[in-house]
Amino acid sequence: MVLGSPGAERKAQSVSIGLAAEALRSGNVVQARQMLNDRVAQYPEDADALQLLAEVARVQRSIEEATFLLRRAVAADPTLDRRMALIMHLQRHGSHALALEEIEQLPQGARETFDVRAIEVSLLGVLGMHERQVRLLQAMARERPKDADLWVMLGNALKTVGRTDEAVKALQRALRAEPTSGNAWWTLANFKSFKFALRDITQMRTALRGRLTAEDALHIHFALGKAFEDRGDYEQSFRHYDAGNRIRASSFRPDEISVTGAVDEAIAAFTPDLFDRNRDAGCAEEGPIFVVGLHRSGSTLIEQILASHPLVEGTAELVVMKSIRERLARLSHASPAEAIAALKPADFRAIGEEYLDRTRAFRHTDRPFFIDKLPGNWLNLALIRLALPNARIVDARRHPMACGFSNFKQNYASGVGFSYSLASIGTFYRDYWRFMAHLEAVQPGVVCRLINERLIDDPEGEVRRMLAHLGLPFDQACLEFHKTDRAIRTPSAEQVRRPINREGVDSWRHFEPWLGELKQSLGPALEHWAD
Repeated sequence: MVLGSPGAERKAQSVSIGLAAEALRSGNVVQARQMLNDRVAQYPEDADALQLLAEVARVQRSIEEATFLLRRAVAADPTLDRRMALIMHLQRHGSHALALEEIEQLPQGARETFDVRAIEVSLLGVLGMHERQVRLLQAMARERPKDADLWVMLGNALKTVGRTDEAVKALQRALRAEPTSGNAWWTLANFKSFKFALRDITQMRTALRGRLTAEDALHIHFALGKAFEDRGDYEQSFRHYDAGNRIRASSFRPDEISVTGAVDEAIAAFTPDLFDRNRDAGCAEEGPIFVVGLHRSGSTLIEQILASHPLVEGTAELVVMKSIRERLARLSHASPAEAIAALKPADFRAIGEEYLDRTRAFRHTDRPFFIDKLPGNWLNLALIRLALPNARIVDARRHPMACGFSNFKQNYASGVGFSYSLASIGTFYRDYWRFMAHLEAVQPGVVCRLINERLIDDPEGEVRRMLAHLGLPFDQACLEFHKTDRAIRTPSAEQVRRPINREGVDSWRHFEPWLGELKQSLGPALEHWAD
């Protein structure tokens, strides 16, 4: 073989990339990067080297660099595998609109494969394109009628757009295909209006005595908790909620549950001086309205009320500001609070503009205001105030026992690690409460606090007060929010499609004998939560 021939070059490439891959597998990330940098410097169009270098960047948590390298790899050699690697990377790291664009540019044959359509379904849901998502899922379910997971996904999508009867039928199809599908049982339980028949309870209890995965078992426990609660058997109900929570809690690390340290750092870092030094440094755009608070605090109701206003668009729970905060910490090798406090005024303006650019994909109207209803954005409020000083903020707050137990009996699709133990729920609520008190002290009057119980007792008075705080004119449609036709992805979807009522306000009291851990961990927040 002649030196410099294509065959020799391919062999040299294979050896070079093989050695770099072995170094990466062995944990020698710096060595792998150096080898791949040398290779790409000599051969800038080596797609295999570029793709592996992107993996090195991802391991080193340099997500933006990884994206750039994957795009270079695809440009050099646009094979389907490489294009799918880029799509999955974009999806994994929150660039959902870009991932969907890449899917839409795939050859038709590739787009019609099941795996690609499954990714597209997920992206459409995140981006709020629910009717298109429903149509795609219906087609996939027709092709695979015995795939229980597909019917569950279709049921969830139909629930999101308010097609409740069709959603229930889809979930019942899932259970005919797979009677032990915990996900199907729990999704049915998530319809607050759906009541399990005695035969359903018998079938679920029989399933628990069989060989189930932990995932199926915990979902069935949560569903049985709802079934017995509906029947007024609160002790039996609590036992099943508790069993489901214990299984789920075991899948979370301690750092995924507690925010006490993060709140301590935030209170120390976010001083009056920090806000004074950066007054009006951020982007002046007035459009975003952030609705924050704990899960199950009434934030979906507030979102629906605001989205009924002709000047306001409802979007979804957007993770954009969260991902920006995490990136700042990653790049600075510091805590998020320390990273934010070290930024320059120009940085805050750039972050505000980035937020607006990245949320544009979730906008479907030309209304001047839009809602970002990610509950956990309360942890991002200092960054929001500095990057978007004219953004509006609403704090959705609910009695800590009602909010706490409502979280305990809710099994979330992902995240929300604090919600699977009464003690961690109480501690989390207390941390949220003290951070919001600190923010009020350093930025007085900025946040509009809306107490769920007061909103239920005096809807017009509280809605008028909120709109005035946000600088919006009163509109009657906000009191008739249940008539607003829009997609709603949270567990409260059914409730906010009905007029305000007191159903569920004090339901936690039925379970009070078993909620001692929650009371104890709340500490002073139990008495002063509304202060």
